[in-house]
Amino acid sequence: MSLVDPQEAARRDYARHRGTASALIATICFGVLALAAATVLGFAVGGVFEQLRVMSINSVFGSWETETPIAFRAWGLPLGILGLIVTLGLYGTWNHRYSGRSDFFVIVGPLTIVLAGLAVGTWLASTMWAAPDAVGVAVDPVFGQNETWGIGAWVLYAGTWWLPGLFALLTVLSLIGRVLAARRRERNGRVVEQLLARGVRTEAEITQAPLPEPSASRMIAPLVARFSDSEGVSRWVACTAALRTQDVPAVGARRPLVFDPADPGDVQRIFLSPAGGTDPSSFEPVRAAQ
Repeated sequence: MSLVDPQEAARRDYARHRGTASALIATICFGVLALAAATVLGFAVGGVFEQLRVMSINSVFGSWETETPIAFRAWGLPLGILGLIVTLGLYGTWNHRYSGRSDFFVIVGPLTIVLAGLAVGTWLASTMWAAPDAVGVAVDPVFGQNETWGIGAWVLYAGTWWLPGLFALLTVLSLIGRVLAARRRERNGRVVEQLLARGVRTEAEITQAPLPEPSASRMIAPLVARFSDSEGVSRWVACTAALRTQDVPAVGARRPLVFDPADPGDVQRIFLSPAGGTDPSSFEPVRAAQ
């Protein structure tokens, strides 16, 4: 039985695997498996969508022939979801081990993987969907009671293009957002390093913080902190950080904060360390407290 501090054990684990080929290979492998699981889920979603689509574009006596395996609709959803839970968990673990940090993902994030898999899966499913008996009309070959398509039928008919296209668009947007977030993180990192070297580091008092949720391993914690600048003026700042439950500070706790003494009111040059770390990666940007 180990009696080592869990945080120290995690740091040692990250240090042991950081930048190693084995961690990179594991990250890529579990990322590919997560993409496959998302594709399975997308294929099943496409099969369920087809059921709604064919009921609108064809009559009950029309053609319902489809190449989508019926059993896959029932098993694809739970298997895809279960596969994503397992593979994304392992992907995150090895991604963090490779990078040595737990606050962001290298290569791509889980959201991009899921959206890409859904785009591929729904596109594959759309190639197997039943064709309409006639575009614009639900043909009734038995009683001859043909019905002209309404707006809903046209929307579902066009799902061949917009359903996978929507997931593809969201995938691209998630990639763009990731690039912008990475640039912002790099810029903030440079500013923090400058402030740690030439700015002022002080201890801020946490004045507002949520109560830790015992059942959660991580929390999104909105915090408000008070600090005094070089002139003794009290200032209040706020930030929202994703923290492990045990790292969420209590009201009255003190956390490291850096600011620019030349302009202590510039929130773009004020950074708080919600978990208490003193390395540059531990500091988060803040905003003016409301």
